[in-house]
Amino acid sequence: DPLVHPQPEEYWGNVNPVGPRGVYDEAKRFAEAITMAYHTYHGVDTRIVRIFNTYGPRMRPRDGRVVSNFIVQALSGEPLTIYGDGSQTRSFCYVSDEVEGIYRLFMHGDHNPINIGNPNEYTVRQLAELVVELTGTTAPIVSEPLPTDDPKVRKPDITRARRLLEWEPTVQVRDGLARTIEYFKGYVGTPMMAPRTPRTRPVSLN
Repeated sequence: DPLVHPQPEEYWGNVNPVGPRGVYDEAKRFAEAITMAYHTYHGVDTRIVRIFNTYGPRMRPRDGRVVSNFIVQALSGEPLTIYGDGSQTRSFCYVSDEVEGIYRLFMHGDHNPINIGNPNEYTVRQLAELVVELTGTTAPIVSEPLPTDDPKVRKPDITRARRLLEWEPTVQVRDGLARTIEYFKGYVGTPMMAPRTPRTRPVSLN
């Protein structure tokens, strides 16, 4: 879990390097480290953007992210799955806002990290309830055990983006979800909406 909330750029994280999320979490930190190394030692004009939960049309169904999971489950009449009691929070930024923030960073930013995300915080349960409302599904919301090291809170401090880039998100979560749901409706009944089958390890014939 973050030890500082909301998270400013000066916060470097609280990562379990040997946990089930270790590769994902450490890969992001390594990417920042190597980017800064290229800037420092080779003079490359770099940018470091810290992206928080982003969503919108053209997300892949069944990609495992919470927004696409909920929408696909709702449109398929499946129970919406939350982990734990759903009180963990996330901050959801619509894709057009995210792209605009990244563009401004590339045009006017500097080499230091900057948060590009939506500071409006939702619990996962609130998100599930909103998807139920917007899709009109009668499917229930069900709970599964909380995964190890799943962050309890996540919210960007975008003070720096507001000051340097004159940027902040404009699309409200309700509006962004409605647009995203309309996009996903085009895939109802197609193989892309089918439940994912667990991958099996290849069998050696040697």
